[in-house]
Amino acid sequence: MIIPALDVLQNQIVRLYQGKYETVQFYPFELGARLKEYADSGAGKLHLVDLEGARDPSKKQWQHIQAATKALNVPYQVGGGIRCEQDVSDWLKAGASQVVIGSMAVEKREQVKAWIEQFGAEHFVIALDVNKTAYGWAPATHGWLTESEFGLLELVDFYANLGVIDFLCTDISKDGTMTGPSFALYEDLIKHNPTIKVQASGGVSSLDDIKKLKELGIGGIILGKSLLDGAFSVEQALASYTNSDND
Repeated sequence: MIIPALDVLQNQIVRLYQGKYETVQFYPFELGARLKEYADSGAGKLHLVDLEGARDPSKKQWQHIQAATKALNVPYQVGGGIRCEQDVSDWLKAGASQVVIGSMAVEKREQVKAWIEQFGAEHFVIALDVNKTAYGWAPATHGWLTESEFGLLELVDFYANLGVIDFLCTDISKDGTMTGPSFALYEDLIKHNPTIKVQASGGVSSLDDIKKLKELGIGGIILGKSLLDGAFSVEQALASYTNSDND
């Protein structure tokens, strides 16, 4: 599945380089119109991140984002600033098909487990952002500044055992760089657990990248900067993803 992504900061569409706020690049697109454009292009799912809320939950942009998603006729997943049970409930009631849980999923596993048991595993995407270390893939939190005490595969096992199948994994060194995805990361994940649906995020810069990820068995490909910068269109990405079945 091709999943166009939009990050929102100061109520505007932006991209960051390797998750660093000081690298912010603003785009002159209106959020609702851009979402509709992606949906009308054939995308089966959309991905939204409230970067303001992720940095400071007291500055959530949810009203702005919810107004932009109201008319959507395709499912969307949303993350950023989701810190409590009420936040999860609010987004699901607002129309999100899934909430994306990142730092909380790493640091407060039992709390997130309770949410999963209450709302249903199908409503969750666990986002694990990682750095490559000498010991393997190490999840990082808090703007990617703090390393987790748990390894990537350990966290995947914990949530997979709760029934979660959707995992969004980003190699931090690749995020927003347009230098190609972290194929090794996704190979390791799929080899470890072929039953989960891995969403690849970060570094996708060409249609060839999309084909290679599909051939690996990736469940979804998040496309942000590549679409905003016009490297290719949603239609071209979808065609590349679909045609890889026939190669």
